[in-house]
Amino acid sequence: MKEPAVFALRREITIARDALSGMLTFNDPHGYVRKDLLLEAELEPLLEMLEGSCTFDQIAAKAHEIFSSTISSQQLTQLLIWLDEELVLDSPRYRRTLQFLESDVIEPVCAGSVYPSDPDQLTAYLESILSSAPARAYPQNAWAAFIPHIDFRVAAEHYAYPFNALRQTDFDLIVHIGTSHYGWQDRFLLTTKDFLTPLGRIKTDIELVEKLRQHAGVHLVKNDSPYQPEHALELHHVFVQYLFPDREFTVLPILVTSFHDFVHSGQHPQTDTKYSAVLQALRTVVEQSGRTALVLVSGDLAHIGRRFGDHWDAAPMLDQLRSEDYEVLDAIARGKSSRLFGIVARTQDARRICGFPPAMTFLDAFSPGTGVALDYGQWNDAPTKSAVSFGSVVWYR
Repeated sequence: MKEPAVFALRREITIARDALSGMLTFNDPHGYVRKDLLLEAELEPLLEMLEGSCTFDQIAAKAHEIFSSTISSQQLTQLLIWLDEELVLDSPRYRRTLQFLESDVIEPVCAGSVYPSDPDQLTAYLESILSSAPARAYPQNAWAAFIPHIDFRVAAEHYAYPFNALRQTDFDLIVHIGTSHYGWQDRFLLTTKDFLTPLGRIKTDIELVEKLRQHAGVHLVKNDSPYQPEHALELHHVFVQYLFPDREFTVLPILVTSFHDFVHSGQHPQTDTKYSAVLQALRTVVEQSGRTALVLVSGDLAHIGRRFGDHWDAAPMLDQLRSEDYEVLDAIARGKSSRLFGIVARTQDARRICGFPPAMTFLDAFSPGTGVALDYGQWNDAPTKSAVSFGSVVWYR
């Protein structure tokens, strides 16, 4: 007979009560748990039971004793799942995550599915994509680009425009800012791990990552596990490796999480202390590095239809969506973060524009001025009655 599961806090974590809010805080000496993780003080007796011997039923009984019927088994389950996701518990999830946290590389997740895993086949595949758009239709020395991360299998040709615009770009550092699809642990997620693809290894600039942490002067969580399943940067990496096989460069990677709190409050992200501190630090660190930077911003546009929670089909909305997306792309191309924020906040981000946070981060950090919108596309996913849109913009000096 299988033993019932027991629950335990990680031994190195200490819990304290915040003097101002009265909420419980978690101190993790490894930095994997975010500093702003708070829990109601009334739940402290339940946390005391998470010492490795109490089963769910025992914890539930204690909860019923303390709160009577005000906390259900479902709510208790959600609490434990939440603590587990936040890496507070010593659990199988944490031990699996720890293997990644202690690794020095990020394995590719798209090889063999989104693109070929064989290097020769991948090289031929990327060349076929890039040749689908005239390479000399526009200058090829862009210093920054907003590029989709849409699946190659449904929209590969749309990568040709922005990456052809980078063929003659001079750089020895890539600042790579992308959407975080799998992590929420902090506003900005950094990593010191290198990235692997079938075309080789891309080295992360550990020195610059650490300098960014130091210059920001605010706590940034060291839990970089959201990079493990993330495709937003990987789909750009293979193009860079193909275009610049002999180039010596490092990458400064930054995943940006949700800006929903800003959108719902109507407050521009620049009003947030952490946002402003990190962006100022990013700008300073890059300028003081003496390096020649190429900035790549990875983000798609709208996600609409039934797959994404809308109660209507996407197909009849595609013409209207195109008009709305042009407005978003125009704001990005003009380098106007205030305009971009206003457009998204006006609808409470009803179109779920995943490229909004990384685009805002880029615009506010680097003030790029006016760029050139190169391309726009839509993927109408008819079986799910949904659609994703995307576009690209490049900036020249």
